Amino acid sequence: MNLGIRAVLHTARKWKKTLLVFCLLLAITTLVLSGLAIADAQEEQSEELRGVTGASFTVNANNGYTLQPVTDEMIEEIAAIDGVEAYNTSQWTIVNLYNQDTLMKGTDEREYVADLFYGSGCFDSEYSPLFLSGALRLTEGRHVTDGNGGIILYEGLADKYGLSLGDTLEVKNGNPDDPLVECEIVGLFEVIADDDDEQATMARPSTFYDYEEYIFVDMDTMSAISTPYTASEGNGITSVDFFVSDAAKLESIVQEVQNSTSIDWNSYYITVNNEVYERISSSIADTATLVTTLIVVITVVSMVLIILILSMSIRSRKRETGILLAVGIAKPAVILQYVLETLLIAVVAFPLAYLSSKQVAGTLGTLFGKAAENVIVTPEHFMLVAIVGGVLLVAAVLVSSISTLRLKPKQILSQME
Repeated sequence: MNLGIRAVLHTARKWKKTLLVFCLLLAITTLVLSGLAIADAQEEQSEELRGVTGASFTVNANNGYTLQPVTDEMIEEIAAIDGVEAYNTSQWTIVNLYNQDTLMKGTDEREYVADLFYGSGCFDSEYSPLFLSGALRLTEGRHVTDGNGGIILYEGLADKYGLSLGDTLEVKNGNPDDPLVECEIVGLFEVIADDDDEQATMARPSTFYDYEEYIFVDMDTMSAISTPYTASEGNGITSVDFFVSDAAKLESIVQEVQNSTSIDWNSYYITVNNEVYERISSSIADTATLVTTLIVVITVVSMVLIILILSMSIRSRKRETGILLAVGIAKPAVILQYVLETLLIAVVAFPLAYLSSKQVAGTLGTLFGKAAENVIVTPEHFMLVAIVGGVLLVAAVLVSSISTLRLKPKQILSQME
């Protein structure tokens, strides 16, 4: 009788053992597929966080004796390095806002106060510490950037004076002779942070001004406003923050910057700002290690159980094995029959596990802090598990068969008498 037919008949006849192995393979494969999906979701989350944690480095101008500004050429050179996503600096000054030649007042009680707002000049206001920290959030319009300027102000202030995007304001310092600089309103922000929350307000440069009294303009506008007070040569910028697209590459990018021979590093130094990423990455690494450990433990324990079940099954078939060997069937053919019997069960269990894991993975993922919709079992996961699982099952059959098939047919049959 063909060994394939013998494998099918034995699998059907020993249905209890078949059902036991099937349930075990179904549960194991479902858990492993779910674990792989969770691990992938963890990796995707890690990659996403690496780009949004605000990891950056700051180039500071300070040689201990004189303070030389960070030049525009330096900024352009560093910004061109692969991996540097954006750059920003903040220059602060107290300003007045005018709407149709009327001084805008924060409150009615402050009618005679000349300096009403705390203004920030930015290369890119999206990377201002106040927006990065989440203290403020842009609700309408866009951020101001180098070459694409304007002004951003508190949405409540715009409502109070009937202002909207596209309207024009005039900005100046407090002295009567200071120049008026026209700015188009390009964005409005809301206040998220609580003024009483010290942790949330750490990014606020001035505690004398409420968040509602902050405004943001581009660096060209800030330079025009500050012209009467600029004594230093160049742009007057003493530090610039450079933000990287991948926090994991921050160290190598900083090293590349420091290797630049066109920058006099006796006059400048770099500080690295990746505390948030370090804290998050540590937590992510711990979770990834836990998921990987669970997958390995499940696989090892499952292999031990399958080997035990197969060993018990093969031992119970000593008489059948002895007869097959006695009639001239080679040991490899007998082993192949055992392999086919196990793989027949796996052929049914693996696809069903793939379907069940699609339902289970999301639920298990929530236990590791993942959104269920982000934990997805893919065909690639199934192919990996099917191939590796098939190899492990063949190995399990071989290990289980050693004790029986190392004997000669006569020895096997004599033990059954």
